[in-house]
Amino acid sequence: MNQIKPILPCPSIREQIAFYEHLGFETVYNSNRPHPYAVVKYGQLEIHFYVSKKIFPAENPQMCYVQVDDVNRLYEAFTAGLKQAIGKIPRSGIPRISKLKDLAEDRRFIITDMGGNTLFVGTPNVELANPAFFRTIESEAWVNPFETLFDLMYSKEDSKSASIMLEKFFPSDLNTLDVGSMDLAKILLVALDIQLHRHNVADPALNDRLKRLLADGNNDTADWKRISQQYDDILNGE
Repeated sequence: MNQIKPILPCPSIREQIAFYEHLGFETVYNSNRPHPYAVVKYGQLEIHFYVSKKIFPAENPQMCYVQVDDVNRLYEAFTAGLKQAIGKIPRSGIPRISKLKDLAEDRRFIITDMGGNTLFVGTPNVELANPAFFRTIESEAWVNPFETLFDLMYSKEDSKSASIMLEKFFPSDLNTLDVGSMDLAKILLVALDIQLHRHNVADPALNDRLKRLLADGNNDTADWKRISQQYDDILNGE
């Protein structure tokens, strides 16, 4: 099998190795002579690092897309490793790891390492069961506005534009939407996430309505379990 092995810069090999070991990678090579250089490996994924004093992590443009078989399993492994090692899952600053995102083409998360390198880790939707669950709703009247809202928030990562669209194209009281309970729950989840991103606080009305929907929903079904997990991730994400 042919492989691509990224060779990425970092200011400190020691800090870079430590971060990837927290994720669960194994350091298979580490040398300071003639130049600092290291190789880490996770399964078949191998990444090389070299030291560059010209790299400023906050300004580093280097990025790489990593396609994996099971993005959910890898995300759980990486976040569990970080939480065990440093006591939290860093969502901002450097380093950081994003929440899982359901995009039009894949399900992914994003890692920014100690050197500011960005890794997009994803599984194509064609390889996932029910890949567009959170992005699609059954209501014909609201399916297109909702997909646009969802993509602004998660594909574009533009919470400001998503907030403007929510205010402009959706009723001020989302409970008045003539949609099923599952559709409403998905819309409220995105609205709640937008509010948290914009104001760092959960909207009480959205939060209370979601709680009632979850209480009334059949939590024994796989779909409502996914809704409940997404709600917890949004509300309690670190």
